[in-house]
Amino acid sequence: MRRWLGVMALGLGFLVSLAGTPVRAEGGAPCSHGQGIQATQCGTDLQADQVKGDFHGLIMVPGKPGVLDAAAHAGTKAGCGDCMWTLILACLHNDPNHPEDQDPCGNAANNPICDKGQLLYRLYLTTDAVQNRLVDLICLGGINDVVPVGDQAATDVQRYLRDVTPPNLDLHVAPPKGIPAGLPAYFWVRPPADLTPAPFGGGQITETITLAPQRFNWTWGDGVVSGWTTDAGAPYPDGTLTHTYDKAGHYNGQVVTEWGGTYTITVAGVTFGPYNALGTITKTQPFALVVLRAHSTLVSH
Repeated sequence: MRRWLGVMALGLGFLVSLAGTPVRAEGGAPCSHGQGIQATQCGTDLQADQVKGDFHGLIMVPGKPGVLDAAAHAGTKAGCGDCMWTLILACLHNDPNHPEDQDPCGNAANNPICDKGQLLYRLYLTTDAVQNRLVDLICLGGINDVVPVGDQAATDVQRYLRDVTPPNLDLHVAPPKGIPAGLPAYFWVRPPADLTPAPFGGGQITETITLAPQRFNWTWGDGVVSGWTTDAGAPYPDGTLTHTYDKAGHYNGQVVTEWGGTYTITVAGVTFGPYNALGTITKTQPFALVVLRAHSTLVSH
C-alpha cells in the first residue's frame, strides 16, 4: 500500500494568477438555493490543471517525508497563501515560463534516481518575493500521482456554499413595543448564539468553514432602502443604524444579509488556514413592526 508521507503547500501554476488566498470562485451562472438564498461567484468547480502540472493550495506527494515542515515555512503569507507552483518534466529545454510546451526526454523518462515507471519532474516556486525558483526534483508515475488537496478543498467549499442555508439573524428593534412616528427607531442584528464552525469533506481531507454576516441591505417597508452597509447596528444610545417613519401604521420590511466565511483544511493530521472562502451567500429575512401616532403631552415642572 502506498503511504502518503507528506504534504506540501502548493499554489496555482503559471497560467492562472492567485493573489493572497487559496480559494477563488470562477465566474458563471449564480447557484440556486431556494428559500430566498442565492450564492454568487460560485460557478464551476475549481480543479488543478493536472495536464500542465499546475496546482494551488495544498498537494500531497508520495515518498517525501519532511515536505510538510518545509511547506509550512514557504511563501510570504501564512499557510503558503501566496505560493504558486509548477511541475514540468526535467528536460533541458523545458521552461517553467512555458509549461504548455513541454517535450519528453530520456533524462526525465529513464533517470536513475527514479523507480521504474516514474518520470522526473522539476518543481518551481513563485511567491510575492520570488519568481520561478527551482525547489526540488520529484519522481512521479505521472501528474495524476499528485493529490490536489487545495483544489479539492476549494471545490468542497464551493459545493458547501451552494447547499448551505445560513440561519436567521437575531433581529432587534427599539423601542420594542411600538415606534413613535417622527422619532428614530434603532435596529441591530447579531448571529445566533449557536452558530458554530461546520466540518465537511471526508477521507484524507477535511474542511471546516466558519460563516459570518458581512453586510446588510435594509428595506424599511415605507419605500426607503438603506443600501449595503457593514453596520450591524446597536441599541440606543450607541446605535447608528436607525430609521424614522413619518406616519403611523403597520410596516413589513426585510433585511438582506450577505454571508461570507473562512475555512481551514486538515490533512495528514495538520490544520492549515484560515483561508478566505471567496463567494457569498445572501439571505432575506422579513420583519414587521408597528409605528404609533405621536402625541404631544403637556407636563409641569
